[in-house]
Amino acid sequence: LDRAVKLASDLLAYGKTEEAAPDVRSLRRAEVLEGAEEEARLSQDGVRMISLVDPADQVVADPDQLHRILVNLMRNARQAIEQQAGRESQGAVQVSLFDEDGVSVIRLADNGPGVSERARERLFQPFAGSTRPGGAGLGLAIARELAQGHGGDLSLAETGPQGTVFELRLPGAPTRAPAPKRRRSKSPEG
Repeated sequence: LDRAVKLASDLLAYGKTEEAAPDVRSLRRAEVLEGAEEEARLSQDGVRMISLVDPADQVVADPDQLHRILVNLMRNARQAIEQQAGRESQGAVQVSLFDEDGVSVIRLADNGPGVSERARERLFQPFAGSTRPGGAGLGLAIARELAQGHGGDLSLAETGPQGTVFELRLPGAPTRAPAPKRRRSKSPEG
């Protein structure tokens, strides 16, 4: 199995196209989360997203690459929750954004079954990290590669029967978007 994984990884590396360098810009919460939530098929009726990110908060990243990272993490969480046997409560993915020593940290915490110890060992390895039947094991490897292309990283912060937490670290601290400028109306006196 290890030889097959190595062969597949080598083949992937050989035929791999280079990811474009990130085209970073300031992105507001709405730009970052709403499209990812929809594509990952999170919903109020199923596994839902709980955002603790203020709508005015911003992060600096390539919008397409950040979208791919978030969709992968949200989809993985949804699938793990949906496959959890005997689940009695509604599934959720909670997203927060904070500054830690000048780095933006996007934290995605789910209330799913956690990642098995066996899967943790190879979580970010191509073709080896899948925790679900039929999974290719590429999603987290690609997501981490995209994060590292930004000069950041993606890591498994916590996991257990209470759920799983991934942290995406990106250079630059989150900033609050400036409030829209108000137009001053002229008084009736002129």
